[in-house]
Amino acid sequence: MKRLLCCLILAFACLLPGCREGASTVPSVQVHFSPKGGCTDTVVDQLGAAKKTVLVQAYSFTSAPIAKALVEAQRRGVEVQVILDRSQETEKYSSADFLLHAGVPVRIDAQHAIAHNKIMILDGQVVITGSFNFTKQAEEHNAENLLVIRDPSLAGQYTDNWHAHAEHSQPYSGKEPEGPSSGQEQERPDRRRGARASDNGNPASGAYVASANSALFHKAGCKSAAKISAKNRVVYAARDEAIQAGKQPCQECNP
Repeated sequence: MKRLLCCLILAFACLLPGCREGASTVPSVQVHFSPKGGCTDTVVDQLGAAKKTVLVQAYSFTSAPIAKALVEAQRRGVEVQVILDRSQETEKYSSADFLLHAGVPVRIDAQHAIAHNKIMILDGQVVITGSFNFTKQAEEHNAENLLVIRDPSLAGQYTDNWHAHAEHSQPYSGKEPEGPSSGQEQERPDRRRGARASDNGNPASGAYVASANSALFHKAGCKSAAKISAKNRVVYAARDEAIQAGKQPCQECNP
């Protein structure tokens, strides 16, 4: 009887406001593994729930669904800021330009040999981290881990570190113009972007291109693709990436 009474008292105490508030501050952790363990979907879902701020540090960033989720968060009023490793300045399929053209501030951290962080901090409450790069490769082929940690204290430490890196990072202004410089030999546009080239100067046949201002994407050799300016040109590694980014196939070249 005494044991039953004690259990009832404890159960009632847990219903009190103070007890509920204390329970909500206990850190919670989710873990996911790849390949095909739901890491990308988890990141997208967490970004969809963000309400105020999203701070990102990424080494390699080519995931179309995650890039799109960041842009959607920014469009609904969330403050989104991104720091990338300097390799993303020349990486042919980086999401850096996609984010930049959508109005998301992007910085390049060239202070270190490699800016190897894979971190997102949401609303100062949630930390997403682990070995998982924000890439299709990491989702579908690599052995990776992803942690989602809800802990305001830990998020505060990560936020402080994010700002420390932001201070020595430089704003990203997009890929270099593809036209020739005065007095210099003209460089093929696709090679300036780091893409593999064929003998006729077009990107490799596996590449797909689009304008940031258009709903269509094209095969690299399409006549319409040749008209896209360097400033607005976006290159996709695969057809699925273009579709995931919200693009529709060109009716002329039927990519």
